[in-house]
Amino acid sequence: MTVRFSTAAIPWLRPVLHSVRSTGLRAKLLLAFTALSVLAIPGCAGRSTSTDPLPRDVPVRSWGSMREALRNGQSEARVELAGLAGGGAIGVGALAGLAGEVTIANGRVFVATVDGDDCHVTDSPDDGAAATLLVHAQVTTWRVYPLPDCATYLELEAAIAAELKRHGFDPTIPTPVRVRGHATQLEYHVIAGACPIADPTGPAPWRFARPLDDVELVGFFVEGAAGRFTHHDRRSHLHVLAPQRTGHLDAVSLSDAVLRLPALRPVLEPAE
Repeated sequence: MTVRFSTAAIPWLRPVLHSVRSTGLRAKLLLAFTALSVLAIPGCAGRSTSTDPLPRDVPVRSWGSMREALRNGQSEARVELAGLAGGGAIGVGALAGLAGEVTIANGRVFVATVDGDDCHVTDSPDDGAAATLLVHAQVTTWRVYPLPDCATYLELEAAIAAELKRHGFDPTIPTPVRVRGHATQLEYHVIAGACPIADPTGPAPWRFARPLDDVELVGFFVEGAAGRFTHHDRRSHLHVLAPQRTGHLDAVSLSDAVLRLPALRPVLEPAE
């Protein structure tokens, strides 16, 4: 398309150009105003090369359920871990066969397994490693909020629930959460073939119980989802994450803590 520009369209421009003695400078000014006029014509301005809108929510994906995997013994492999890493991935779950714990944070996949009296943690799972139970999301932007000191796990859940309500989250949709602080007491376990909560008579898990100066708790908060996303007496499924440590949170006393919530709202996708 050819665009012709006339000084008659802008009455004040003609004297401005005439006042400029340099022919070259007048030509440059005229060219600049011509360019501006092109940008002002609908359809001539630059167009975005991307047709994808900005994401409006955080999809939450899930495989298996607490009831299926932990109580009913349906602990077959449901999703391979290799495809769950990267980006801002966050997730919690259990290995196929209830052979260990899966924790995903900052796009890295951590697996904890029991070896005799020891617990082994790696961020390089074996090829083909899979989970039987997992909740997963991609969160690239977090907002940070202070938390009050929490003497118990129940107090921590109450504090998280209050923040979710304050910021307009739907408590019935699993929301990715991250909590970091000083644990004056911390208890967690790593399963070794059976869930100690759903099956107390099964193989004993590896357990940790002592203070920890700097600890992060990662996972999901949701109400009314016992048996699917949480244990029957919980509103969250949280895992401990610290250097060379990860596992399923059982109890905690927390101080000097902050809560991270997604900047975008979560939306639950159909179970896979």
